[in-house]
Amino acid sequence: MPTEKILHGAYDLHVHAWPDVIRRSQDVIELSKSAAQSGMEGLVIKDHTTSTVGRCFVLNQMFQGVPHFFSTLALNPPVGGLNPSAVEAALRAGTDMIFFPTYGAKNHIARWGRGKSPTPFPLPDNDFEGITIIDKNQVMMQGCGIILKMIAEFDAVLATGHISPDESIEILKVAVQYGVRRIVVTHASESVVAMPLEHQKEAVRMGALIEHSFFAVTESCPNPIPLEVVCEQVREIGVDHVILSSDFGQVSNPSPVEGFASYLEKMREWGFSYRELRRMIHDNPHKLLSERNMRPQF
Repeated sequence: MPTEKILHGAYDLHVHAWPDVIRRSQDVIELSKSAAQSGMEGLVIKDHTTSTVGRCFVLNQMFQGVPHFFSTLALNPPVGGLNPSAVEAALRAGTDMIFFPTYGAKNHIARWGRGKSPTPFPLPDNDFEGITIIDKNQVMMQGCGIILKMIAEFDAVLATGHISPDESIEILKVAVQYGVRRIVVTHASESVVAMPLEHQKEAVRMGALIEHSFFAVTESCPNPIPLEVVCEQVREIGVDHVILSSDFGQVSNPSPVEGFASYLEKMREWGFSYRELRRMIHDNPHKLLSERNMRPQF
C-alpha cells in the first residue's frame, strides 16, 4: 500500500490544533483540509482546557462529515477538575469523549512536572499538587461516580487521561459497573502514563481499548521510548484491542496528518501488515465511536 494511501479511511483519535492556549503546528481548518485530502474518516480534536464541541460542530458542517470530527472535554483545572456540572454541560451539547484529568492530574505533575513543556497549561497556583482520583483513604473522590454515570447515560467515550495506571484500573472497574460501554486507555506507553502490560491486559479484560500514540517516541516527549517498545506492547496486547493515534500538534513535530502517516509506515517496517494497521486505525476506532445511543437533546 503506497504511503499516500495509508490514511484512507483512517481515524486519528488524538489530535491538537489551534485555537489553543499554547502554539500548535496547524489551526483546525488547515488540519481538516489535510485530513480530507488524505481521505481520513475521523479525527478527535482534543483541547486540555475546554470542550471542543463547538469547533467540531462547525467543522462537521463545513466538511459534511468527511472526515467526521469528534469532540472532547478534559477534566482539568480550567473546567473545575472532577466537575459533574462541566461534564453534564459538555455531554448535553454533544461532546463525544470525556478525558479524566490530563496535565492537571497528580500523576502527570509527579512524572512530567507542573506547567512545563510539552504541557504548559494553566494551573491554580504554584502549590497545586494535582487532581487525584483516589484519596488517602483509598476512596474514590467525590464526583467521579456521578461523572461515570453521565458518561454511561449519554453513551459517550471514557478516556483515562494522565492519571496513574492504578487509578485508571479503579476508574474502569466503577465505569463498567455503571454501564460505560466505550472506554479507551489514553496513550498507555507514553511516559506520562507508562502503563505496565499487566494493567493493559486487565483493562482489556474490562472491555477497554488501549491507545498507543506516536508522540511517545518523539524527542519532544519527555523520556521518549523507542518505537520498538510500542510495537512490542501492541503485539503483546493484540491488534484487536489497540488503537493507534498521533497525539500530534506540537510545533516541533510534523503536522498531525503527515506525522501520523509517517509513523504508520514505520510500523509496517516493524512487520505490521496493512490489514493489522487497518484494524488499529479504522476498525477499532470506528467501533468505539459509532452508533452511540445518546440521550435525547434538551
